[in-house]
Amino acid sequence: MRRLARAGWVGLFPLVFGFVHLQGCGSETDPGGTPPDPTATVPTGTGSVPPPTEPPVDLRKERPWEVISEKGETYLSDVFYADAAQNEQVMPYAIDGHVMIDRLIYPTLGNPNLYVKGDPKDSFMIVSRIEDAVLRHLSPVDKGPKAGTQLHTVQLTETNASGVFFLLVPRAQRAQNTEVKTPALYGAGTGVIRIKPSEILMHDEPADMPAALKARKTYRFVFRQDVMAAVASGLYDVRMEVRADNALLQVGGKPVYEYQYNAVRVFDRETEEYTALNVTDTQVSIGDLYDGKTLAKLDDFVYFVNTTPNTNVRQAAFITFNGDLHNGGSPGGFRQRYVATTYAEEAKVIVAALKNLTIPIFLTVGNHDGYVATGHVPSAVRGVDTAVGTSLEEVVGEASPKAWPDFRFADYQAYLNRTKDALGGLHRDIYTGRFARTKGDTFTTGWKELPVADRNMFLYDGLQQWQKTYGPLYASWKFGKNRYVNMNSFEMRQHRRSGWGMYTVNYGGALGETQVDWIDRELVRAQDAGDDVIMLAHHDPRGGHNGEDFGYLFEQLEYQSVQQSAFNYIIGEVINPVVCKLPWWALSSNKQEACLHDGLQEWMRPDAEFDCLPAEKGADGKCMANLFTGPNAKPLQFSNLELMDRIAKNPQVRTLIFGHTHYNSYEMWQSGDNLLPGKLPIDDVSVKKFATYELENPVRGHALLERQRPYEASSAAFADKTMSAPRRTTYDPNEVDERPIDRAVREYAAAYERAIAGKHRTLAGNGSPRELSILRLTCNADLTSQKYQGRAMYGFTVLHVSKKTDARGYTSPQVNGLSFFINAGDDRFDFIRTVALDRMVKVTPKDGKNPVGSLFQ
Repeated sequence: MRRLARAGWVGLFPLVFGFVHLQGCGSETDPGGTPPDPTATVPTGTGSVPPPTEPPVDLRKERPWEVISEKGETYLSDVFYADAAQNEQVMPYAIDGHVMIDRLIYPTLGNPNLYVKGDPKDSFMIVSRIEDAVLRHLSPVDKGPKAGTQLHTVQLTETNASGVFFLLVPRAQRAQNTEVKTPALYGAGTGVIRIKPSEILMHDEPADMPAALKARKTYRFVFRQDVMAAVASGLYDVRMEVRADNALLQVGGKPVYEYQYNAVRVFDRETEEYTALNVTDTQVSIGDLYDGKTLAKLDDFVYFVNTTPNTNVRQAAFITFNGDLHNGGSPGGFRQRYVATTYAEEAKVIVAALKNLTIPIFLTVGNHDGYVATGHVPSAVRGVDTAVGTSLEEVVGEASPKAWPDFRFADYQAYLNRTKDALGGLHRDIYTGRFARTKGDTFTTGWKELPVADRNMFLYDGLQQWQKTYGPLYASWKFGKNRYVNMNSFEMRQHRRSGWGMYTVNYGGALGETQVDWIDRELVRAQDAGDDVIMLAHHDPRGGHNGEDFGYLFEQLEYQSVQQSAFNYIIGEVINPVVCKLPWWALSSNKQEACLHDGLQEWMRPDAEFDCLPAEKGADGKCMANLFTGPNAKPLQFSNLELMDRIAKNPQVRTLIFGHTHYNSYEMWQSGDNLLPGKLPIDDVSVKKFATYELENPVRGHALLERQRPYEASSAAFADKTMSAPRRTTYDPNEVDERPIDRAVREYAAAYERAIAGKHRTLAGNGSPRELSILRLTCNADLTSQKYQGRAMYGFTVLHVSKKTDARGYTSPQVNGLSFFINAGDDRFDFIRTVALDRMVKVTPKDGKNPVGSLFQ
């Protein structure tokens, strides 16, 4: 199989050796500039809770920013996800100058459509965000509201020469038709099919809709059974063109056309029993240090899926994914040019691989997909780059087109000056884009725009690269009797996802309140339809560490730059593997694994500044501190408990599938089983163990040390608990004081006990037998410590969805079997075994009778 050209060690490995001798750590403070924005890590406001004023919300109602299919799937939870206003950053997200997602926002490579010709209730839909100038020559007419909806029917004046053209392109005709920059050919002899919409619908624009979101209108182009009858079953690219007199319309000097690879699979009929593939944790990286372990293994997977004679693989309906598509850098990738361009360059090779699949893939976000950088360059990196004449200004200047409107480097430099003491960025209640999102069914209640002067000006955000390349951050789809709820479990605010390259301090799970609200509505629709629910995420909301100590969550820390400890990690892990160094007081670890291995963090604690109810926030939008301290302290909002509460009490949820830890495991819980403990142990040994977890990652250890011993303990900055410039040229774990971490663990245990008191944690069947299968599936990358007969257990899994007749009386098909495949090299995978899942027998991960646990070591 032909491989893509690999980036060499240039800009990577030489820096490893250079770092060992360089003095410097973190970003040096800049003289002058405006005072830093307050970035306290604890709530600072005070006040009392006002009475709630929000009106009741209809859980079944489609929100103005959503697209719900006629079958109740959430095609789009946010139609603005790809708008320029929601993806502002310094570095481009275009791939070779081409933005993968702009106007055509559904279906996409990572959020495809499954259309069934034999289902008269099914329809195919294309959703686009289109400005008035694009359709003006077609004289659009609003025919009025469509009954029972918030949508308007629209009529366009189209001819064979002018109109909005939608083309379905078979993969065999891709080169000649999907990617062309001129009008594509269609009709007899081309293999390309033009489909004309049965109905064009336009979203309403409520009076409270922010002006920034009105730059384009949202259109749904619906294709019903009569239109799709002539389309043969198969996998198609979708191409949208706007033509004027047989030429592509030009708007702003650019032709209006867009395409999405593998965007729709057409089935003749839908089967209730089928196979699907699961691949996860590809962690694609560029550069010789990691691409042989990551990108090459993704190439292996694509080639094998396309060529194997194994019918369970070749005839799979679709592919599921559980996060960490990207790596977000390489262990040796510190140089400014490498870091600044990492996500776009990784996206380029990922798209080149995934578009060759013969089966559609639904992509899920993981932590490696969503790292953020402000642009504060670690001083050691700056020293190396300066020596060879490279600067951040030069790197940014080379990048085009900029994703920040009216970008000027002077403005960016002013932002860096402003945040010199807050290396992760200003603390803002923003996940992506420019709007603070809260639960609600109107723009007034759910969207608050931050002024430009109050925003972070990030160098890049991996989640924004995702939105402009693959699709939305969470969605759902149905097939047969199953509903797949595809979650984004790395929904932390941007400043909490900050780091430099792949080096960061927070990489466990989190959900925002708007996503939890969306999950509520997904479960209501599933209950209405009688769907069996399969939930997909990267992280396990039970928390813990390495599949143990459920209930323990990791603190969200302040990023404090990359220190010599990270460089030592490279030397230790790449050149001479050693056990991670820990403080003298920590419990010893016998884990010969990377100090930065993501499985060390599963889920994050609430963000004490923002994770509280709207009524518990002050005028500054932050949680009122006095409500969450003292003997009568209220609990913050634990996102994992919110999710587990819904899983426990909704019997339609029967299967959870996670990634993240790079190993296979299986659990089967039964009605009445507790999914989480009611309290955490706080004996001295347990507390010491939890404290050890907090700093096994040296970048986190350094952040904890800097919080304990800031640069100038007597300064006003320290008194205000704002971050200071790191003072250490290296990280010595023995400098970390155990006592503050011990105290924080005990305080967390008390907060957890308060928070879980009102939540469902026992698996409920509502009067009928119920089980919950929890699957963790191994990585596709060569980054696992799990073994199968002495071989590294990385590969993929076949999910067997079938009906089962047993005493439960449950008639819907479920994931009742797993077929494991292990990478054998040279584009080959060896079949290991198919394991049947007995849904009536309780199985824990370490049971001797566990059929998956007994396979792997």
